[in-house]
Amino acid sequence: MQDVGSAAANAKAVNKKAVKAKGHQPLPFEGILRPIITYLQSYAESGRIDIDLMYTVTYMNTIATADLARDEIFRRVAEREDFVCSKYFKQVYMLAKNWNYEYAYACQIVAKSVANKRLKDFLMRLANAMSSGEPESKFLESEYLTMMTIYKNEYERSLESLKKWTDAYTALLVSMAFVAVTMLLSVILYNLGDPFTMLMLTVLLTGGVGGIAVFVINAEAPKEYKTHRARYLSIEQKQIKDMQNILIPGGLLLSALLFMLNVNIGFILIVFGMCIAPIGFIGMIDDKNIDRRDRDFSQFIKMLGSMCGGMGVTVKEGIKKVDQKSIGSLDTMVQRVYVQLMMGMDPKICWEKFVGSTGSELIHKFTYIFLDSVEMGGDPVKIGKLVNSSDLEIVLLRMKRNLTSSSFTSLAIPLHISMSALIIFIVEIMIIFSTMISKLYSSTDLMDTGGVSGGISISSMGFNLFQNVDVTLLSQYMVLMVLVLTLVNTLASKCAVGGDNYKLCYYGAIMCVSAGLCLIIVPVLVQSIFNFPTLTAGGL
Repeated sequence: MQDVGSAAANAKAVNKKAVKAKGHQPLPFEGILRPIITYLQSYAESGRIDIDLMYTVTYMNTIATADLARDEIFRRVAEREDFVCSKYFKQVYMLAKNWNYEYAYACQIVAKSVANKRLKDFLMRLANAMSSGEPESKFLESEYLTMMTIYKNEYERSLESLKKWTDAYTALLVSMAFVAVTMLLSVILYNLGDPFTMLMLTVLLTGGVGGIAVFVINAEAPKEYKTHRARYLSIEQKQIKDMQNILIPGGLLLSALLFMLNVNIGFILIVFGMCIAPIGFIGMIDDKNIDRRDRDFSQFIKMLGSMCGGMGVTVKEGIKKVDQKSIGSLDTMVQRVYVQLMMGMDPKICWEKFVGSTGSELIHKFTYIFLDSVEMGGDPVKIGKLVNSSDLEIVLLRMKRNLTSSSFTSLAIPLHISMSALIIFIVEIMIIFSTMISKLYSSTDLMDTGGVSGGISISSMGFNLFQNVDVTLLSQYMVLMVLVLTLVNTLASKCAVGGDNYKLCYYGAIMCVSAGLCLIIVPVLVQSIFNFPTLTAGGL
């Protein structure tokens, strides 16, 4: 058996062949940099691999039911480019086929270049199983059960952590609003340090703490991908793709134009929020449709497998015998794919359009797992049950996450409104009192009679607390604090809910419009409440 150094050299040779085949020029010092680059790429993909490995093991388990040879199993997995892990299995396959390595030893070699611990451990366990002579089908079946158990437990642990951190975030948000108001009062009433420096540091502190909290929520939230990246898209995803190229740049340009025209910042936030709102609302419709389709797909694929296996018919014939009333939201899509197959269209394109129209990553992965396994001669009944159990388990876990995230967002939105309104309310009161006191100083001689006995001194009345207050600085502080709260609350809501990035537009629109309304309505209310006609007119 070749030593590790020879194996590493052969692995580099495989990489060089791949680079030349793609027409790329070799990098300087490639012999030194290539292992480092490969490891860094693997580390960057680590989060995706944690999710993708479960799909990969499910795929290997289902095709193993067809009693395929070891070469064929690795070749099939290596050809599935939609799996992130496929390139590592391709390296194993290339070492075994082109360099005559044993698969067990090839798995050990590739495992050393993988940064993701879960994939590394799986390759090592696979190598040990092949070395001991354990059948691949038996090993993969036990690994599938292990992966599903690990995925479920980690998802539930992440949900518990997410719940705690979302509760901490709301408490932290209230605390930061209290700190912001305290610093504002300290600067205005007690002349604590340079006003500009203290207020801007408060804004930075609020943004920094909020950013750290958002990062922690994103890190602790369960990792999953709901929408696919296939060539064909769902109707809602097509609309989003068309609108985002127009509405987002248009909203930014319109907001910049209104800002240059000195339009009220509250109106600008409302305009920008209304520009991105259609993307967000259509995106949420797509998200709800994906949830329904994922739930109905588990029933559809189980029935399809039972029909194909129990009646001994092909997938095309089995679709016709599936009870259309039992598959809910997939009814129209299943009928469409059946008609296309009966018309003699390319099955690959038919199923690609079916998967694309659902918009779901789960359906995208599990549909091809089922079709490939059945095409290779696997047991349709067993494969259908495996896919059904995997899909249903993930759907149920997502329902638990929706319960946790909906509780957080239903609290974050009113909390955002109340915190923004509070800061605006306090600042507007400060501006009114500062303006009023300035007018009192300059309006009449009674305010300071110098040496005349019986004269009234403003300092003796305590109004000197509001002297030399920069009204412009207060307004800037108010706007910056509202913008920071809008940004961090939008990101926190999206990270807690998960899903595609169009949810940023949904929560961003809600936060922007609510903050804009606060910036417009609250100052008017403050002016109406703290209205002192005698003082503002300049008299006593």
